[in-house]
Amino acid sequence: MKRLALPIALLGLALTACSDPADTPAADTPAPAASTTAKAAAFPKGETGAKALMEALRAADGAETVKTLQPTAADYAAVFTDELASKAESYYKTKVWNGQKVELAGSASQTDLKLYQATTEDIQKWTPAVERDFPGGYEKLGAHLRPGLTVYRWKYTEPGQDTGRAYEGLVYVNDHWIWVPKAWEVLEQ
Repeated sequence: MKRLALPIALLGLALTACSDPADTPAADTPAPAASTTAKAAAFPKGETGAKALMEALRAADGAETVKTLQPTAADYAAVFTDELASKAESYYKTKVWNGQKVELAGSASQTDLKLYQATTEDIQKWTPAVERDFPGGYEKLGAHLRPGLTVYRWKYTEPGQDTGRAYEGLVYVNDHWIWVPKAWEVLEQ
């Protein structure tokens, strides 16, 4: 039995040495965070996914969920026109995604969720619904948004109340959600 052990061990080493390096991740290459990838996949495109994400943002691990919303350069380019995309990326790297903890939640008593949505085309037209449901800065921003997107705004409110903790700028691009709040401020930089 001992005579077979050495040839089998050598065969194992030979097969390992001959394997395609692309099949084996490099030791210094971090694997994608399974929890981040799973969280992103848990929130599909559309109103249902947006609502689920907004509920998750106010959960105990909401700050971790917020991290999944950080845009990439490709995401900024998918939301903003060419002249604004790189400016937006620089702005958000210093204002929002600068390493500080970001939380998007209301108080414990704000158990209701109010959701508003508008297409970029409606924002550009500045329809009455958009004017009613979105901050005025979006009127100036509209011309700098790519067509075919939906922007979401939401509030966590106490039951029966209209005011509460409000957020906006949630957009689904490149098969995942990103957050670009108060994007009109990029125009002022």
